[in-house]
Amino acid sequence: MLGSIDWAVAALWLHVLAAMVWTGALAFFGAAFAPAARSLAPDEAIAAFERGRRALQTLSWIAIQVLLLTGALNVYFRLRAADLGAFYVWTLAIKMLLFGAMVFHQSLQAYKYGPQIAAAAECGETEAASPALRENLARWTALLNINTAIGLVVLLLGIFLGR
Repeated sequence: MLGSIDWAVAALWLHVLAAMVWTGALAFFGAAFAPAARSLAPDEAIAAFERGRRALQTLSWIAIQVLLLTGALNVYFRLRAADLGAFYVWTLAIKMLLFGAMVFHQSLQAYKYGPQIAAAAECGETEAASPALRENLARWTALLNINTAIGLVVLLLGIFLGR
């Protein structure tokens, strides 16, 4: 049964699925979840935002791991199949550079701004009462929006790689 699986196709589809899930989750959080959390009462808003932020963070790190593994497999299968060509190499290089930027932004969100937002949520701070919290939320959200835009570009570059 395992011999009949086309591993190249499976790796490609899993890669596309992980990229779509991550980018879609980023877009959903920025366009729907964050505005909905902000519309709650101030003491509930930061707690709801923090719960959603933690869920998004978990999903993001899982997607990143899947993308790293399946991306390496996709390059391996592509190398076995044919000569890559200059267009493929340059497109892949740009895609990998942008993906690296997304992982860097994710790291800032998770390890710099996330813990500060979590601490504020535990203390029951509100955005209106704490300028530091407001600034951290603004920076975290800006990185989210940047990653969403970069994620869409990376998806488009992936389409070009499949040609």
